[in-house]
Amino acid sequence: MNKLKLLPGAPNEIIMERTFDAPRRLVLKAMTTPELIKRWLGGVRATVVIAELDLRVGGRYRNVFRLPNGHEFTFSGVYREIADDRLVHTERFDDHPAESVVTITFTETAGKTTVHMVIAFESQEVRDMVFGTGMADGAGESYDKLDEVLAGM
Repeated sequence: MNKLKLLPGAPNEIIMERTFDAPRRLVLKAMTTPELIKRWLGGVRATVVIAELDLRVGGRYRNVFRLPNGHEFTFSGVYREIADDRLVHTERFDDHPAESVVTITFTETAGKTTVHMVIAFESQEVRDMVFGTGMADGAGESYDKLDEVLAGM
């Protein structure tokens, strides 16, 4: 079941929120550990075949996805801020010139963690194009798999 909420924001933003039944430290670990990322990111639509990250300000990350038909694509970026309750990084799809800024906050209450993600695109047109790819459904499926990974941690 997709528990991802889409929230209103600026015309150039996509805002998503999901609460996990796990403490913040585990959610953060699952979102920043390559071996764990490979287990949940991509949902049921794609498999992450390469997950690389240098978790420091100025450090880079790269996730290579493979679709069932064998096609591969990459998301990569640079970390701008890293804290126990917040991550900010850029995100670029393959070699597309448009870069977005992703701000993720982690709020823990009574052992549950709410992940609030704001993806800011350079324009509303780019946002609409990305949203039109079904990215919200894919993100929801990924977060459902993240829920399963967290349950086993």
